[in-house]
Amino acid sequence: MTIPAVHPRLGRLSAIFGGIVWLALFLFELGDSSETGLMQRLVLFGILVIVPLALSLTPLPNTNDQDSWFYRLALSTQPIGALATIPSFLMEPGPLAAAFASLWFWVTAVIALWGVSRLMRAELRTPAELSITAGLLFLPVGGGWLIVSRLGIQLAGFGDTIILLTAIHFHFAAYAAPALAGLAGRKLTEFGIAPRVFPLVPVGIVAGTPLVAAGITFSPVLAFVGTLMIATALFLLAILLVAFVIPRIESRTARILLSVSAVSSACAMLLAGIYAYSIVARVLLIDIPQMAKTHGLLNAFGFVLCGLIAWIIVKNGSEKLPDQ
Repeated sequence: MTIPAVHPRLGRLSAIFGGIVWLALFLFELGDSSETGLMQRLVLFGILVIVPLALSLTPLPNTNDQDSWFYRLALSTQPIGALATIPSFLMEPGPLAAAFASLWFWVTAVIALWGVSRLMRAELRTPAELSITAGLLFLPVGGGWLIVSRLGIQLAGFGDTIILLTAIHFHFAAYAAPALAGLAGRKLTEFGIAPRVFPLVPVGIVAGTPLVAAGITFSPVLAFVGTLMIATALFLLAILLVAFVIPRIESRTARILLSVSAVSSACAMLLAGIYAYSIVARVLLIDIPQMAKTHGLLNAFGFVLCGLIAWIIVKNGSEKLPDQ
């Protein structure tokens, strides 16, 4: 099977079209409650907008990374898989809804295979590139939980809300966050800056992600530890952005967006830490609906969307060289 050459710009065009479709979905009622509706809109935002945006930024510049068969297949089929998720949310959960959602899972599986192929290349084994690759490998987990959500079954005793939140988690925290960390790491390298603490960022995100998932299944303490690891990593990423990256970016718009991204991630992870602690301590400090309206929106729009748009601006050549 031959896949025609594609340009990463296709991902940005898909994200723009996906954003228009996502806004049009406000004409329809989603979910059986405002809480569920918000979470469904968040996961659809990740699928329609965030994944293609991140895919457009992932290939390493000045290499044949974007010529990978798996990358071309993923970028070409992403719009189809993304659009197929929409009818799955407009119908009652069941086999048919899950069948539509499975098309998106197929796309995430191809993306993960591209991640596996990246592991085979020595030049893509730096902390920044391994961070990006880890996100690619995590994404099918979100696609799998999306199928479970649309099938409407209580897998392992989890309720609908937890299942949907897990799908959201693996599209944003597990996929987009490592991508953003890797993009920052690339820029630090380009600027000739190599903080020894940077590898702690991808390590914290990548190691904390499965701990949070395992904690949901086995122990709130594990989830709390995983949340602390991710929060610490993202706080460190915010510091590195503010201290070393943002001052060297020429575009004022990109600087503002990266600043919003850094502050939003710090605030979102503070809320996540409070929520995880409340579960361990069994003291209700913030509940799931409040988390969706605060942590979820800060993470999706402030941290991830603003960060990805900023890196697109930077990629278009608006950055300046470091001082000599």
